[in-house]
Amino acid sequence: MEAIELVILIGIQASGKTTYYRRRLEGEYLHVSLDNWRGKGNVRGKEREAILAALASAGASGGQVRGVAVDNTNTTAQTRRRYFDMAGEFTAATGKPVSLTAYFFDADLASCLKRNAQRPADAPAGVPYFVPPAAIAGFRNRLQPPRYEEGFARVRRVRITDDGGFAVEDVPRP
Repeated sequence: MEAIELVILIGIQASGKTTYYRRRLEGEYLHVSLDNWRGKGNVRGKEREAILAALASAGASGGQVRGVAVDNTNTTAQTRRRYFDMAGEFTAATGKPVSLTAYFFDADLASCLKRNAQRPADAPAGVPYFVPPAAIAGFRNRLQPPRYEEGFARVRRVRITDDGGFAVEDVPRP
């Protein structure tokens, strides 16, 4: 049985996660983003429900949907642990295996701050919005690149290219 892929997008705000999803993953992966519930209380509970429902949809798609992409900063190994727990819970309940892949958006702070400055502060839910620069710097200071030791089946590094595209490379196993 082929595993359902749970893609974890990892990077600070304005590092390209949502744009990458829209350009490269949309159609093959269902999208779950905390931005969808911004200001609506209990976002982690809503995220959990959405991920489990999306995994079920992907599993029932007959291979038309490869998996689920979680679009959030996911800056530390500790915060990412919940996705491994959800995958285990889903597999235990359904018998369908889940494989986790990390996409690490390796972007410099200055570029992210520049892109962030172009975002609206009053963007509707589900749309990237302006984040105070000090908050982005704080996330950058806490950012831990993903490691295979966390349990990822695959780790990929993503960089925004000079022409606004994306360069993606697999991070070799240690």
